[in-house]
Amino acid sequence: MTKVDKGRAYAKALLAKLKVTGPADASAIANQLQLDVNEMDVNGFDGALVRAKGMPLGAIVVRGSIRESGRKNFTVAHEIGHFVLPGHENTEAVCTSDEVANWSDAAKELEREANEFAAELLMPELAVQQIIGRSEPSLTVIQKIASSCDVSLSAAAWRYCQMTGHRCAIVWSSPKRSSWCKRSQDSRFGVSLAGATRQGTFANDCLAGREVPDCPQPVSASLWLDSHNVSTDALIWEQSKALPTYSSVLTLLWIKERIEIYSDDESTALDELDPEQFTVNRQRWPR
Repeated sequence: MTKVDKGRAYAKALLAKLKVTGPADASAIANQLQLDVNEMDVNGFDGALVRAKGMPLGAIVVRGSIRESGRKNFTVAHEIGHFVLPGHENTEAVCTSDEVANWSDAAKELEREANEFAAELLMPELAVQQIIGRSEPSLTVIQKIASSCDVSLSAAAWRYCQMTGHRCAIVWSSPKRSSWCKRSQDSRFGVSLAGATRQGTFANDCLAGREVPDCPQPVSASLWLDSHNVSTDALIWEQSKALPTYSSVLTLLWIKERIEIYSDDESTALDELDPEQFTVNRQRWPR
């Protein structure tokens, strides 16, 4: 079981055991697990888990100055993950803002597991699919997920890319915090985290304090995608939103139309082509 599967599997098992359906209230679940939740005037971390030694109970501390209720709810769910996930018994009790809802490659493995657990706990598949429906990709849809499930916008964006059938990616850009990217299952192009610093992207406009469109608009694919299989004039759709509280920008990228030079089958055919056999006498390309 991978670290991603582990967090999701334990969240699903807990929801089934507690007979919780639909978007969950993390504090209510914590109480059922004999975990007291307390908001306190603290600095230096967003959430902390205090365990009772030798007993299956404890307390969760959440930084009271966190503005968004969704961020608080996700933080509580994250700490519940540390409480129930095996292998987390001796983990550091304090989680900083860089660790909660951070899916960067540099994130600690146990923190990623807790984030995966929290995402599955608060954003069940059926509820998210009903919100997504047949809507085209946009931050508006992601905001609906965040509001309905009472989670942070970044967590909702991550979950959206995990479940959408569109070719999309989410990029979290920040000069002060770890940047990360999440691609949907069908989006196979590498995404450059440097796209937010390139002239011509709306993410760059956000970082510069300029106004940006409130719906996805086309930009050059070369600004964001790292691939030799993208046509030079290809466009992708971008929507970016500044998050001043976190000194960050959240970007949705959507591959709306075909931008590949070659399809997967064509690329395979080219790779398998023997140049010694391709002569002027050859009548057709190999199948």
